[in-house]
Amino acid sequence: MHPMLNIAIRAVRRGGNIIIQNYDTQKFVKENGEKNNIFIQNIMYKTKTAISAIIYKSYPNHIILNKSQNILLEQHENNTVWIVNELDGKKNFIKNFPHFCISIAVIVKKKIEISVIYDPIRNDLFTAVKGQGSQLNGYRTRCTNITSLKYATVAVNLPNYIYDQSFAYFQIYKKLILSGVSFRLTGSTVLDSAYVAAGRIDCLFDFNLEPSNFIAGKLQVREAGCLISDFTGGHEDHHCHSGNLTSSPKFIRLITEKIRQCFI
Repeated sequence: MHPMLNIAIRAVRRGGNIIIQNYDTQKFVKENGEKNNIFIQNIMYKTKTAISAIIYKSYPNHIILNKSQNILLEQHENNTVWIVNELDGKKNFIKNFPHFCISIAVIVKKKIEISVIYDPIRNDLFTAVKGQGSQLNGYRTRCTNITSLKYATVAVNLPNYIYDQSFAYFQIYKKLILSGVSFRLTGSTVLDSAYVAAGRIDCLFDFNLEPSNFIAGKLQVREAGCLISDFTGGHEDHHCHSGNLTSSPKFIRLITEKIRQCFI
């Protein structure tokens, strides 16, 4: 096992223990958003501290950032950087909806080399090493081989404000629902990306366009044989402002043929 992968696994499992301890004993006040936010921030601080301690013990000269700090990557392009997302799916956590995760991505010379996504509720560990494939609990994963829109399952990550593109979104939903596609809005984009890599979900629609949410997932899906494209079938680096699709090459061709005209 890659030594940094081993440390990343130990770190996310330690963080997962803290998350679960607080999940089982949490006392959220539904009407008090401020108190809930403070409680969540405290949990995330404890989790990040525990994860960082494990990483720094083995790699004291590496840089650790959280997902909101990834804009600082350019300042550390010659360093090894660990991007930590302490809790993806905070609203699910607050509502006791058991669908959230912790993720770590290790970036070496601006390339994502290692990815770990951990679901502490199900004890599912998704890992990927660049050039060595992706795994779920030690078993190799591959993306879906579905070749039809009918019965396909698509996860959706919606933006906070959709007014500018709302008509296009509704057109997409209409076209795909009539084609037999089943949608899921789970509340955890990082875990959705891991599910795509493992073939549990056929495709991920990311309307939100927040790259920080996709750092760990990007390596997972690529190592599982997925492509990432815009909604017209172009490469993700084209920076289409509509969003991204993540799925197998065959399924992306199927789905972009159906929705491309919504963005032309």
